[in-house]
Amino acid sequence: MARPPDPHIRARLRDEAVDYVLSHGFRDLALRPLAQALKTNARMLLYHFGSREGLMREILAAVREREDARVQAWFKDGKKAEKKARALSEFLRWLWQRMSATSKPQLRLLFELYALALRDPKDYPGVLEDPLAYWKGLTTKTSRQSKADEAMATLLLAATRGLLLDLCATGDRARTEQALQLLAGFLESPKTRATPGSLREISSGSHRMKRQKHE
Repeated sequence: MARPPDPHIRARLRDEAVDYVLSHGFRDLALRPLAQALKTNARMLLYHFGSREGLMREILAAVREREDARVQAWFKDGKKAEKKARALSEFLRWLWQRMSATSKPQLRLLFELYALALRDPKDYPGVLEDPLAYWKGLTTKTSRQSKADEAMATLLLAATRGLLLDLCATGDRARTEQALQLLAGFLESPKTRATPGSLREISSGSHRMKRQKHE
């Protein structure tokens, strides 16, 4: 009977593979160069992860776990210090400061993943779908409402993703940060904070005004 893979070795290889990908990217990821960098061989990677695709799925899961741990720690530390839940605008500013300070290769990796997932979604599970679900969860974590606001989550995902892409493409930190601060200010306005459906109310009001102009 074949000996089952050692979970400790598997976990170590998984973590080291994540560090490698954060430095070198996903696009040309091949087992032999990766194995050489991890001081092992391609056969051992296949033994622990089954296939290149299986390894890539594990790397993606580990990247999400690392990011989620940082986010959860920030919320937990803030709640201890301030004795209350942190606001979405605070989270947005914290996230921007951390992500915009990230090296360009890591930002390029983020958008490289999107491009690869658009072409081969089955090989990159969750890359396209998970971000919206994650932001929906954040809208409930930072408010008293139990129901996620899909419109707000969509806005925040699109805005942060777009601003990070702009920063990666142009390097203009001052301009992109100014835009981020405008978005955070919008979140802090009384009308936006009123209810999770506030964006829909604003949108409905805009449509009513347009109809009145044409009447």
